[in-house]
Amino acid sequence: MNQITIATVDGLDPSDCVAIARRLCRQGSDFQREIIAVMNGEASSCAPVALWHADGALVGWAASHIWQGSQTLEMFTDERHRGRGIASALSAALVAAGIVDRGRTLAVFSESTEMIALRLAFADVRRYRRDGSDWVAA
Repeated sequence: MNQITIATVDGLDPSDCVAIARRLCRQGSDFQREIIAVMNGEASSCAPVALWHADGALVGWAASHIWQGSQTLEMFTDERHRGRGIASALSAALVAAGIVDRGRTLAVFSESTEMIALRLAFADVRRYRRDGSDWVAA
């Protein structure tokens, strides 16, 4: 059974934190560091996260933060579950819940996230890429 839920990083079940930190993130990513810091009690985060569970296991997430004055859209889907629309559905759930606003500037960090944002009719999507330790316009 598939289920979408929305929580904050602080409100995540510990097993979901472990799944994100170990297998559902790019190694060394800002979100992975955030999750680990929350798990270790070193930080707190009210960032919203939409989660997709399939048969009780977390297989994907989408989150949003405020970054440099813009809202962000970030996501990750387990490799075995990609291509099924999970990231799109999770992103749409964040929109439907009023967490991300299609009328505001949206910062994204990958081409695939940019494509999802455009399909969801975001008005102003700006993609960034890593340049050393900095994020620059792509």
